[in-house]
Amino acid sequence: MSEPAKMSNPWIWVFSIYVPFGLFNGFLQLFPQSFFKLLGLSNELVGLISMAGFIVSLRFLYAPWLDGATTKRRLTLIAMVVSALVLAVTGGLLLAQPAPMMLYGLVCALLVLLALGSAAYETAADGYYIRALDPSLQAQFIGIKTTAIRLGALTGVMGLMLGATKLAAHYGATGMDSADKTGFHIGFGWAYLLTAVALIGFFFFNKRMVPTIEQDQPVKHQHFALKETLQEYFRQDRVFLIIALILLYRFGMGFVQVLRNTWLLDPVEASGMNMPAGSIPLFTMLTDIPGMIAGGVLGGYLIKWFGLRKTFLPMAFCASLPAFIFGILAWKCPGHTFQMLGEPLNTAVMIGWAAEAMTYGMSFSALFYYMHITATLSGRNKTSILAISMCLMNIGFTIPMTISGYVQAPLGYVWTFMLGGAVTLLVLLIIPFLRLPDMTKSSDATEKH
Repeated sequence: MSEPAKMSNPWIWVFSIYVPFGLFNGFLQLFPQSFFKLLGLSNELVGLISMAGFIVSLRFLYAPWLDGATTKRRLTLIAMVVSALVLAVTGGLLLAQPAPMMLYGLVCALLVLLALGSAAYETAADGYYIRALDPSLQAQFIGIKTTAIRLGALTGVMGLMLGATKLAAHYGATGMDSADKTGFHIGFGWAYLLTAVALIGFFFFNKRMVPTIEQDQPVKHQHFALKETLQEYFRQDRVFLIIALILLYRFGMGFVQVLRNTWLLDPVEASGMNMPAGSIPLFTMLTDIPGMIAGGVLGGYLIKWFGLRKTFLPMAFCASLPAFIFGILAWKCPGHTFQMLGEPLNTAVMIGWAAEAMTYGMSFSALFYYMHITATLSGRNKTSILAISMCLMNIGFTIPMTISGYVQAPLGYVWTFMLGGAVTLLVLLIIPFLRLPDMTKSSDATEKH
């Protein structure tokens, strides 16, 4: 295999590294939930499937070992191949159509393996990112990074889901009320297989095009790596406020991530919108993609132009808006629809979904930049410090996803969304007490390791 190109254009490698991670995220958080909901599982069980995300949250336990095992660039390539293999096996299993209980158990086991691969990939990709870019460029490209992740999760995954639902409809499976669910197995099975092929394509592209950098070296530890890393993390100023901020920041979005799809699919008598399966990927592709791109890029440039101190509070307020937007939509249940590609799309839901995507993209850029800069300014364990923050963020996101069905059952969709937004607003009380590093105008502050 030829040597990687000696280039350092982040417009190329930020996308080629983080789009595959978006695919991992989509197949952990979006695909299984929609698939199992269409098979008839309850909201409670659909939410419990999100517990695979806790595997990602535990990566701080082995992040120091990964940091010292090999270069971050090489680790991304290894994790990509392993994840592609897991996705291929999952696709083959769905096409084989075993008995339901066996299918559920095996798919959940494969989700755990995919979560391990995703966690290793994210650890390596983030470690490479904070070494390859100085703080000023990190601010500029943080929106590009979030956009690349969402492009993978939405363009890739939702495009595949659209194809999966169209193929399923060919076999007579169109929604939750379909008597024969065979089409869903076939459509989603082929989507998993095609994603595995796409990841192998990214592997060969990244092996050649992602640059080798001097700073990307294994971090060797003289003593117990996890202990050293945790001690360094908890030496941060006002660390418990940092932890509270990261845990609460995406709480409302955790409810939205699971329940907006179940709300659209549920019948009217269950306070849902009774939309067909093919509408879900169209909503996502037509609203989330442009909204997240606009919000993510704008958020990154606002931080670069005005600094984190001036932008963190308003962007953090935007983090609560997605839950409130869907709370209002669930309360009003607007009825006007139009047809696109043979699927009915609700006009108000599309507008609200686009607004949610843009505000979420802006708010996510601020949190991402804050965590990246605190890791960049830490000691030698930059990758592991960032991994701990990412794990905390994932816990704050996964917990509401997991309990969403149990909260929604007694409260209903409206009050569950509103509760998520209210909890997220608590971060506005925390940010004024944080010490906010603001290095967007300093391009040479990164310590080389």
